[in-house]
Amino acid sequence: MEFRYPLTHYVYRRFSVPLARLMMHTPISPNAITLVSTLLGFCAAYLIATRSTYAGVALLLISQVLDCADGDLARLSGRVTRAGAYLDRVLDRFVDAALIIALIALNPVEYWLAGTLAITGTFLVSVSRIMAEAVGAECKVGIATRDFRILAIVLGVLSGEVYLLLVFLAVLGFITAFHRMLHSLRQM
Repeated sequence: MEFRYPLTHYVYRRFSVPLARLMMHTPISPNAITLVSTLLGFCAAYLIATRSTYAGVALLLISQVLDCADGDLARLSGRVTRAGAYLDRVLDRFVDAALIIALIALNPVEYWLAGTLAITGTFLVSVSRIMAEAVGAECKVGIATRDFRILAIVLGVLSGEVYLLLVFLAVLGFITAFHRMLHSLRQM
């Protein structure tokens, strides 16, 4: 287990794999699970923005279990597709943005700058990897994986330290993006 995937290893997979096995012989498609996961992620963001912290965090964790279950179901049932992988990755970015916007909404006057930098850093983590892989470089380095960012959001929201959370996400995102850039440039 890598340090970069604590929730996946210790929480999500304990539920997502058995859930996928249950769904394996049903007409439920992995893409349908992806869409439900995304919808729940949006609902979690809304709950967080309206200060229903515990309900928001609980729904976020359920959303993330389903986000793992879609891939587990695809692999177990032999329904892995490029379209499914693409849909999953793009919709994950929508949920990432919704969560950070929800955090900004808690105090827009004080959180707008840190939140904007957090969204930028979060997207740069993904974009720096995608761009590297588009030109043939391997780029699976850096600590700010989505799993690690979700863990930070859960802990930050539960502790009430939202401003520090946004700053943390921004700094971590930019560090990871630059790390990925340097790692990729060395390969070229």
